[in-house]
Amino acid sequence: MKETVINIFGSIDRYWYGKAFLQYYLNKAKNEPVRIKVCSLGGDVAEAVAMSTLIAEHGNVTVEFVGFNASAATWLAFGAKRIEMHADGMWLAHKSSISVDIYGSLNADQLAETIKQLENSKKNTEAIDLMIAGKYAARSGRDMKDIINLMSESRWMPASEAKDWNFVDEVLPDHVTMPGQQNIVNSLAALGLPELPATQNENQEQPTDEPAPSWMSGLLDAIRSIFTGKPTEEDTQEPNNSETQENQNPKTQTVMRKDFVTINQLLNIEGLEEQDGKILLTVENIAAIEAAIKAATDAQAKATDALNAVVTDLDSLSDTVSAAADNTAKVQVIRDILAKVPGVTASNHSEQNEGEQFSDIAVDPINNFEYE
Repeated sequence: MKETVINIFGSIDRYWYGKAFLQYYLNKAKNEPVRIKVCSLGGDVAEAVAMSTLIAEHGNVTVEFVGFNASAATWLAFGAKRIEMHADGMWLAHKSSISVDIYGSLNADQLAETIKQLENSKKNTEAIDLMIAGKYAARSGRDMKDIINLMSESRWMPASEAKDWNFVDEVLPDHVTMPGQQNIVNSLAALGLPELPATQNENQEQPTDEPAPSWMSGLLDAIRSIFTGKPTEEDTQEPNNSETQENQNPKTQTVMRKDFVTINQLLNIEGLEEQDGKILLTVENIAAIEAAIKAATDAQAKATDALNAVVTDLDSLSDTVSAAADNTAKVQVIRDILAKVPGVTASNHSEQNEGEQFSDIAVDPINNFEYE
């Protein structure tokens, strides 16, 4: 059975990532398993409470925490059948807050009225904190006192600690690549050189009498195949022509290797001459290959620096953009901001398995949250 994926990458509010948004997609996925990927620093408490209930009513929902998640986003997931979190993510519980704006000179009567309003707001936030703490306590099985203390700390905790508190069911492993290996792989691919042989999975059994192959040994094998003329498994095999072999001197066999197309084009030759399984390259040939590899490496470094510069500029726009999990999430944050600016139209929001744009949600240009 297929799994519908819904992304909630941004603030939770009634204008976009709210109960109406979630209800629309859950209705489209009736009787189907749903995975909700969440990367959010929180938002409107009322919306998150309703969304948690909708998730529980659907029943077959898995919430997957991606990147940094905080506040309302953390307990929004408690209505799910299963909660997962990536090992490189962070998780934050804190007390609720409201906007307070006091400006100007106040006389005694006005000060008394302001204090009365603030006292009322304090009672409201305390009631909300108790409601939220109850959700944390019910999920984790911890005492309310422990939960309130945790919320007062207002600190980020890693995925492993979130699991220890029973806030998540499973920690998903990181998917880390080796930067050095990937750069070399990209450079070889740019030159059309043989790919690195796949290294053996660490979970597979290794022979006891010899070490497991490494990516560096694979690189050396690939380079060695160029100079020795011994092709790797992916290379084109030499045609089996018995008549040609009979006419050649059995001690000195010369073959024009035209199958190294990229190398031949790089060196501006018709083909590499192979004798007795070996290929002789001149100093000029080596210099040309060296220059090509350096040019590819420099181009990659320049592109990486340019991308990093753009990301740095995006991060400087706001703390919300900087805190986004990845570049795609940063772009989505900016789109969300633009969508709330009068006269500005951001690109349409798209979710996996979306057949049509929902039309029952009005996008209000005012970004005003009562609670965070």
